[in-house]
Amino acid sequence: MNTVFKILWFEDEPRWYNMEKLRINTIIQEHYLTPEIIRKDGADFEITNLTGNDYDLILMDYKLAEGTTGDTIAAAIRKNNILTDILFYSSEEQNMLDAISKGMPPIDGVYLTKRDYTIFTEKVGNLISKIVKRSEDLVNLRGFVMDGSSDFEVRIQEILNIVWNKFNESEKCILEDAVQKTIKRNEARDQKTKQKVLAQNPTFPAAVNSIHFFSHSDRLYLLEKAIMILLDNYNLTAEEEFFSFKENYENGISHYRNALGHRKSTDNVIEITKGNFIPIDEALHQKMRKNLTRYNQLIELLELFVTEKI
Repeated sequence: MNTVFKILWFEDEPRWYNMEKLRINTIIQEHYLTPEIIRKDGADFEITNLTGNDYDLILMDYKLAEGTTGDTIAAAIRKNNILTDILFYSSEEQNMLDAISKGMPPIDGVYLTKRDYTIFTEKVGNLISKIVKRSEDLVNLRGFVMDGSSDFEVRIQEILNIVWNKFNESEKCILEDAVQKTIKRNEARDQKTKQKVLAQNPTFPAAVNSIHFFSHSDRLYLLEKAIMILLDNYNLTAEEEFFSFKENYENGISHYRNALGHRKSTDNVIEITKGNFIPIDEALHQKMRKNLTRYNQLIELLELFVTEKI
């Protein structure tokens, strides 16, 4: 699990599915996760679609379309060593219990509930909470923070390349000046790499795309300059985080990423800034899921804007 909670749902009644999906989406979002729900009616069941254990939860109506029953599907899943939690539900409660009991032990580790709006929603909510809490350790936290921030770095670099090619000469001058100022701050860096970049004219594209010349912090500084141009000259929507974007991003993402990269799997705290220790707990997991989701939205907004609006 990263910032997305994936559910595979076997259900053949659209009305029931659509009603409960709204409620379950809300439950997932309360954990600062993005819901991703795929519905199948049982007739299109293929075990090969599940062998990667890609889902966090499987919801399964016991009695599905065309005579297929949930216990048959669950048995096939367990036979192929797919260990995702499964919740059975049915209005035919006794038939479901009898069928599941006959299937033991091949279908162990499943959960059961009634096909009732209140009971079903509560059961799903409790199960989602259990699955989320089970994933909240340092290894998982470090993994999804590192993955998310690495993805942001690549996309930020591409945004810088796009705006350079679309800005007019005066706007490019602002970015070029920002690059020159950054270079002066980085005088202590490798001279060979510096001379290679400075040999290019203009310097901005070479500096932005050099693997070793600019850090991600340097690119954030340039992106902040580009954002101000987009706000002033192109009517970019003024999201709160766009002002002092570099500082906001580093406070919300970079400091945590750097701290997590230097912790052992047995540690229970991380040092965000000098002397600022934060416990690795449910609150931190929720905070990072929230932060990653928010900056993904902001970067998507920038990507869409620079590719389609200017």
